[in-house]
Amino acid sequence: MPERIGFIGIGRMGQPMAANLVRKGFDVTTIAHRRPEPAQALEALGARIAPSLASLVADCSVVIACLPSSTEVETAVLGPGGMLEAGRPGSVFIDMGTSRPASTRMLAERLRERDIAMLDAPITGGTRGAREGTLTIYVGGAPDDLARVRPVLEAMGQTIVHMGGSGTGHVIKLLNNALSLSSMALLAELLPLGVRAGLEPQRMIEGLAAGTGATNQIPGRGSRILKREFEAAFQIVLAHKDLRLAQELAQEHNLPTPVAAGAYLSFTLARGLGLEGEDTVALVKVFERIAGVEVKSP
Repeated sequence: MPERIGFIGIGRMGQPMAANLVRKGFDVTTIAHRRPEPAQALEALGARIAPSLASLVADCSVVIACLPSSTEVETAVLGPGGMLEAGRPGSVFIDMGTSRPASTRMLAERLRERDIAMLDAPITGGTRGAREGTLTIYVGGAPDDLARVRPVLEAMGQTIVHMGGSGTGHVIKLLNNALSLSSMALLAELLPLGVRAGLEPQRMIEGLAAGTGATNQIPGRGSRILKREFEAAFQIVLAHKDLRLAQELAQEHNLPTPVAAGAYLSFTLARGLGLEGEDTVALVKVFERIAGVEVKSP
């Protein structure tokens, strides 16, 4: 029998991911959250809207959560009507958000007691990847459980990487985000410095993109900064949360991560200045204010 997919968390990433599942022929059930429009859009494509969380998890053999943090995931699993209480034995729960690895391992153990498998399968690739179905998906959990749901994941992502046991998907996602966000923090520091030192912003970014210090994200990030396009694809508040989780992971293992700690401080400053709802490229505003310049096209 084909898997019936329940999808919890239809925000900027979740809604297009669920839409791809529907378009690929999967039987998808979702639930409305703060706004009804994303659920209604999925319903128009052919998805069903469950009246409650308990109804959704009881009716679906695979339940996907794309939620902001471990707090919401724990509620979906341990709370009233959640997977632990209402989920079907033999089903699979997949956490596709960026969560705390220790929480993931705890939830996997609790669900295993009810004969429910859990995979941590966080994603990277941004909203464009979510729309186009080209996400990279890191997976932690049992190989057999991954094999069972691989067609589901392949409907949303282009690259599926099995990292190991429970929690390892979330560990590698935290490392990936710490690496990416530390790069963003350094770029945000250096661009205002370059302008203050007399460089023309467009030429500065072209020069950095052509040099040995370039990353493949510099041209895109630089272009958005030049055009002052700060509408959120990945909000500063979520980036700050991911860096905090990476710091907690390092502390659990008694390892210093000074560069990532510096990036965490920069994102903390951005939140303190009220930028938390803007995209991560808006981090440049912190250092623009310090330098008294703007990095923008003429």
